[in-house]
Amino acid sequence: MKIAIVYMDPKGAPEKGAGYIMMSIPKEHKVTLYNVNKQLPAVIAGSDYDLLMVSTATTMYPTAASFIKKTKALCDVPVLMGGIHPTIMGAKLLQENPNIDYLCIGEGEIFVKEFLENYGKESLFDINNLAYIKNGDVISNPLNDPGDMAKLPPFPWKEFVRPVDPRGLMTITATRGCPHSCTYCCNSSYLKIYGKKYLRFRPVDDVIDEIKYLKKNFNFKVVSFGDEMIFFNKKYVTELFNRIKTELNVSYGCMGRVESINEEMTQLLKSTGCKYVSMGVECGDEEFRKKRLKRFMSNDQIKKAFRLLKSVGIQTISFNMVGWPWPEIDDKLTQSTIDLNRELSPNVTQVTWFYPLPGTELHDYCVAHDLINYQKVIRSYHESSIIKGYENKKISFHSRGGLKV
Repeated sequence: MKIAIVYMDPKGAPEKGAGYIMMSIPKEHKVTLYNVNKQLPAVIAGSDYDLLMVSTATTMYPTAASFIKKTKALCDVPVLMGGIHPTIMGAKLLQENPNIDYLCIGEGEIFVKEFLENYGKESLFDINNLAYIKNGDVISNPLNDPGDMAKLPPFPWKEFVRPVDPRGLMTITATRGCPHSCTYCCNSSYLKIYGKKYLRFRPVDDVIDEIKYLKKNFNFKVVSFGDEMIFFNKKYVTELFNRIKTELNVSYGCMGRVESINEEMTQLLKSTGCKYVSMGVECGDEEFRKKRLKRFMSNDQIKKAFRLLKSVGIQTISFNMVGWPWPEIDDKLTQSTIDLNRELSPNVTQVTWFYPLPGTELHDYCVAHDLINYQKVIRSYHESSIIKGYENKKISFHSRGGLKV
């Protein structure tokens, strides 16, 4: 088969889901990876593809839907959609958008092999993770267990236009999943599907081999781990970071939760070449953060984590949100966040708007209280809020400060 895979990043930055799916497709198929752009529907339509795969997150779904609609107007290529958004929305997305023929719910590496093996046969409708409409009925099949991280194919870095970001960071992943159920995060949807077994770790050897490949083939400054749970397994992260230092001698940065940062972890990070750690603050009001967001760290824990890292020269990034679905107290919440960040004094302060992701507790709250402006479409959490009551408000800064890499 001749297959096109399209992911929703017009700048061509690496998209992990689409990349791993591409590499999971058996070699007898001819596969082309595209980042979405205005000319793409005509390109797809003029290339006689047998199947179009589209990967999208929630904020980019309107772009994906528009692209599919334009493509379908030019040719009748079957469309399979995967990614975070169809996983969160489930089979009802097929009813809302008749231009989508099939959905992959959940992880797709195992699914895509079975889909292509059975495509065009009646057995297609029995494979796990597939959602489809048949005889007017919407059907969603059972899901496979989460895939074995040791069986992930090599990531196709050279397929992407911008594998290294403008700061010199190259983002890789060592884990998948999270055991927490923050009320604003789509991870809660995955926990409902898979349970806590969804948190998995790639073999350390595989991560080290990938960084060796990147070091040989790309000019980057820092390897950036884009997964928040890398600190969850102390034995794993100790081996990984020590081997990065001894075998590769490259600098790295990572994300983490403040509860994981203690004196021992700080010394490990310092001794192995960590440049920065990004941590979620989200809101400076401790009571609100615990009650409404289900993030149970105290302000004292947050302050200690930032203080420890700064004491050994590791840069810090704080993630924050404004525009919570309680407009009447949001000014107070925002001021508490500003005050806490002033005390933390991170190298970078990032601020985004709260976005009510389907499948989350706060999305359900917003729906129940009629707080979502469905006519407003945004492409990122930085642009503006879709919560009623924030129409005339703007974030004074998206990101303040800068990393030294």
